[in-house]
Amino acid sequence: MAVVPPVVYSTNTSSAAADFLRIDSELALTFSGIALAASELAMKTRTTIFARKAYDTIARLQGRVELTGTERDRLEVNLAKLRADLQGLGQTL
Repeated sequence: MAVVPPVVYSTNTSSAAADFLRIDSELALTFSGIALAASELAMKTRTTIFARKAYDTIARLQGRVELTGTERDRLEVNLAKLRADLQGLGQTL
């Protein structure tokens, strides 16, 4: 797979992209939490798929977005929790 170099964005664009990654990680954690608590198989499956799609999107985009140290730390904490949740749901990462 080809490595795509980071794109240099304006400050406003970088801020919006950082916000997107943060919000997407928080939404993914919400979905993984619902999946972990779900007793209905269809709900567990559906919310696991949503959380995994968000995880994959964040993993693909995070290297292309310039983050501050605080933003990067917060995102890494969310991704670590999300990875643990997804693995607990049977996902191979």
